[in-house]
Amino acid sequence: MAIDGTKIVMGAISIVIGLVLLPVIAGFSYNASHNIAADGNWSNNTLNTDVTGIAGLTSLIDLVLYGFSFGLVGLGIGLIYIGFKK
Repeated sequence: MAIDGTKIVMGAISIVIGLVLLPVIAGFSYNASHNIAADGNWSNNTLNTDVTGIAGLTSLIDLVLYGFSFGLVGLGIGLIYIGFKK
């Protein structure tokens, strides 16, 4: 019963990448559905009708992006489990 170090290292890298992408994805998801006002004031945001005009597109963007990020974290946990189990 030997530990497979490559799977453990790849799992840790996958978890780190997934967690680093979370704030990037959150910012992209918010900026995709909102327009900044002409005066640059964030308190006066308007919705981006190109995205919000299509029913369910904002939810789909969230599902795909967050699913990818949490999928990386889940893949990393699985790889670490397999690395210790072997």
